[in-house]
Amino acid sequence: MTIRLGNARVDRVAEQSLPLPLGLITDDGELLDRRIAQLPAGFLDKEANSFLLSFHTWVLRIDRLTVLVDTCTGNARVGRGPQFDGLDVPYLERLADVGVSAEDVDIVFCTHLHHDHCGWNTMQVDGVWVPTFPNATYLFVDEEYRRWDTSGSDVHPNDHNPNTFDECVRPVVESGQARIVSTPYVVSPGLTIESAPGHTVGHALMRLESDGVVGYFSGDAFHHPVQLTRPELHLPGCDDLATAIATRRDLVRRALDADAFLFPAHFPAPHYGRLSVDGDEVCFLPGGAPEVDLAQAAAGR
Repeated sequence: MTIRLGNARVDRVAEQSLPLPLGLITDDGELLDRRIAQLPAGFLDKEANSFLLSFHTWVLRIDRLTVLVDTCTGNARVGRGPQFDGLDVPYLERLADVGVSAEDVDIVFCTHLHHDHCGWNTMQVDGVWVPTFPNATYLFVDEEYRRWDTSGSDVHPNDHNPNTFDECVRPVVESGQARIVSTPYVVSPGLTIESAPGHTVGHALMRLESDGVVGYFSGDAFHHPVQLTRPELHLPGCDDLATAIATRRDLVRRALDADAFLFPAHFPAPHYGRLSVDGDEVCFLPGGAPEVDLAQAAAGR
């Protein structure tokens, strides 16, 4: 999937997809029939009452920068759970398929530091975790960094995220490639990191604006479009549920006001879309951005 947002190019690099019970978010069959059943199949398997949770990286090319948003879980991890341990995924090859080598990456931004959003920050070389992207600056939001820093006093346990900071963040800091930033943080004229807390204490998003088109790369503010209609619905595991709900409501309002595209970290195909209002309910409109002619892009036209 390669699309154009104004003058920016956006690609998606997949790691894996896993089915998840939709009952973890809602058992309201009437709501699902009204708002979700007409969406592409990955959003609702009625027979299994499940949906597909996609794990992917957004690749942005804008302002002469190549930017990765969220780097999935990574290969050869241990302690993440049976769906994530010991992965052997051709992620870097998939990145190369959209025309980006590890050396080409200028910026890596993790919306938060759960293992499935920062894993490819590093890879194992001769038994040591080293930065995957040797020329990149890695941007970490200060509040989120402090929340997970195992040498700090603010860290608190999360049993699905063991070893993540020490394997995926600390080696980047020790390499000198990390930059700890406060929000809002201007990356370039078209990219800004903005606070979107709740899912984790320092959860943030990337806002893209190019030629009047706006996109929000929203991490885990939303896991499923039913939350656009009812922001109070949630998956278990938020650091601060009340704040997460407030963040969802605010982002829905902002996306509607700007007619913005929403690029969550886990939506199934087509993985992004816009919002609309039907009666008194917000609804999700999947896709909608112009596709890039890859042959022309490769030729530099």
